[in-house]
Amino acid sequence: MKRMDKNVEKGLVIGIAGTLAVVALGLAAFTGTTVLGGIQAAGSVAIAFSAIIAYRLYQSSLSRQEKEDRRAESEAFLEEAVRVLSRAYDPFTRFGEDPPRNDRLLWLSAARMILRYQDMRERITEVDHQAIADEHEEYVRFKFYSLLDACKDQFDVQYFLLNGRPHDGESVARNSVAVVFDFAKWREGMEDPLDKVDDIELFARGAVPIDFLGVENYLGHYQEYWAEIQRRKAAYREEGAVGT
Repeated sequence: MKRMDKNVEKGLVIGIAGTLAVVALGLAAFTGTTVLGGIQAAGSVAIAFSAIIAYRLYQSSLSRQEKEDRRAESEAFLEEAVRVLSRAYDPFTRFGEDPPRNDRLLWLSAARMILRYQDMRERITEVDHQAIADEHEEYVRFKFYSLLDACKDQFDVQYFLLNGRPHDGESVARNSVAVVFDFAKWREGMEDPLDKVDDIELFARGAVPIDFLGVENYLGHYQEYWAEIQRRKAAYREEGAVGT
């Protein structure tokens, strides 16, 4: 981007210099004076063009600096968002504790970290930074989902109501439960990369080694699906694209 801006600036200067030369020659021919006289007559024009050049260079530099500042700010929010989301999960599980302790403060802390992450995520402006944040979010989301799903039988009434009293200050806060479970589910509007996969094509081209008979038997239960795999395999064998 910087190289492009410099090329534009260089082209602008060369173009204006050429224009001034043409103006000087034109004035000399029009007024009947020498070329030197034409150059002198073009002096005031040169001053005006110089002002234009200075203004354009200033605008270009200012725009470039604004873009750099926005990117730096976006990167700062990305780095902090990644850290915050990691801190939401690891302490929640006491670095491996399963299920997470039914501690009111523990659930509140995890929920607050998730909300802080979501706020920072909204402040990330660069497309590539957003993609990195999305990938990290899906990784942590899966960890939350796997943990909650594995512990569903242990999440009984006694887990959340430590003393059996709904309004007891030791009970797990309802809003923290809502935030954690909501984060763990698949985000609406999130594009699933698997939707673009042609799995029949992958199988037909030999994605699964031939000694994985269980996989082949599994796929064989889907008759039309398996038939299409075999049809493509046969076509590729004829072309020499797939080994027998």
